[in-house]
Amino acid sequence: MPGVATLAYVLLPVTGAVAYLFGDERARFHGLQAIGLGLLWPLALYACSAVSAVGTRVVFFAGVVVWLGAIAATALGGDPSIPGLRALLARLASGDPRARD
Repeated sequence: MPGVATLAYVLLPVTGAVAYLFGDERARFHGLQAIGLGLLWPLALYACSAVSAVGTRVVFFAGVVVWLGAIAATALGGDPSIPGLRALLARLASGDPRARD
């Protein structure tokens, strides 16, 4: 399923959860990252809206750039990651979440 990693970012965090549950290790990695982005971006928007309208716009457009960049880079075969979290996400993605002990 080569396109599943890219599709993980389409409808944050819903498609991220689907990619995590049903994809290969690469798709699970990107699924976890999409879930994180899908949760953190709205929280950052909410926090900024309490402080500044300009800050809210900046966070919104920065999120759009990160979101579209993740889709494009993953579609081109790259594996962009959140700085400092690559090792953790890779470790979490290494096991199959549907496997029974």
